[in-house]
Amino acid sequence: MSNLDQSKNAQLWRVPLAARPRHLSSFLAAESNSFGVVRLAMALAVLVSHSYLLAYGISSAEPLHSLTGHSLGEHAVQVFFFLSGILVAQSFDRSRSMLDFIAGRVLRIFPGLIVCVLLTALVLGPLVSMLEPARYFSGTGVLNYIARTLSLSTGSAPLPGVFEAHPLPSIVNMSLWTLKYEVLCYAGLALAGAAGLFSVRWRKATTALLAVFLFFVFIEKPKAIETYTSIDNIRYFALFFGMGTLAYLVRDWLPIHGAVLVPMFGLFVAAIGTRFGELATALFLGYATLWVATLSFGPLRGFTNRYDLSYGAYIYACPIQQLFIETLPGAGPLVAAALAASIVLPAAFLSWVAVERPALKQRHRVSEAVSGAVRRHLPFRAAKKISA
Repeated sequence: MSNLDQSKNAQLWRVPLAARPRHLSSFLAAESNSFGVVRLAMALAVLVSHSYLLAYGISSAEPLHSLTGHSLGEHAVQVFFFLSGILVAQSFDRSRSMLDFIAGRVLRIFPGLIVCVLLTALVLGPLVSMLEPARYFSGTGVLNYIARTLSLSTGSAPLPGVFEAHPLPSIVNMSLWTLKYEVLCYAGLALAGAAGLFSVRWRKATTALLAVFLFFVFIEKPKAIETYTSIDNIRYFALFFGMGTLAYLVRDWLPIHGAVLVPMFGLFVAAIGTRFGELATALFLGYATLWVATLSFGPLRGFTNRYDLSYGAYIYACPIQQLFIETLPGAGPLVAAALAASIVLPAAFLSWVAVERPALKQRHRVSEAVSGAVRRHLPFRAAKKISA
């Protein structure tokens, strides 16, 4: 390789620690950031983290858990929600209407999820179940799994005779439990947006109110995430999602510079185990995510911008990991994670190409069809009320 080629490669992977600060607004365009790379890395981090939990049956088996009070997978989900706060806020701000925004969110979550759940219940389930196919399908267990999982009511719904003898028994796809809170965050953002969160006239006031809300929303003595109530979970995820939304609101004034990470990391470490731990985590991980997104990562950025494998990797990982634990019980967590990734990534690619991307392309068509249907019925209803 020539010196010129080496210089070009160095530029592609450069670390702009001492570079001039960039504001968030300058790299919000997809081709200007590496959000796709970060999302894919976080999906794989969840896969690695869950390998320890699935292999040993206890969350404390994951090495990072004892250091920060959270596993690698939990920190990865925190980053997911932070990035979602930015990107969904941007989507709302640019949407043609509320219906257009809702259509975009529904089409992002459910088509891929529906296919994943049906493949899991109707194909994988009968193949690995301890029951004969006739018994597997005879009761209501399969339908209950499909209904409960697609309704987002739980990520712990079992399938008849599936993975029952594992260290974490009867868990089919535990990653899906966070989707309910993702959707709740979407709903909260839509309500706040309708109330004027993105109004140019009131931008400073609404930004200040959101900042105050986020400061107080999750200040409490630390406890294990497994003991959180539903209200705790809402507050917890709202903190990270809201921090991303706040970053979007101050995008024109938010400088991103590597040097800032040093004091923020110190604050993060100092706050571990205190009532300010989650707030400090949201600040540090959120800012670190934005800084990493300024790196180019060479051709990987272009690939992840074109093929968003993060959601597919997230929703397919757990059942495939459980499958390897079933077939190779002696394999360690890292081996199981590597084997699972070799299947998960192609599955995620197929999900994006065949399901997720085609569904997202229908966003405006769906919102316009729903809007047209509403307009066609409103005059009829109004006339009916008048004549009555």
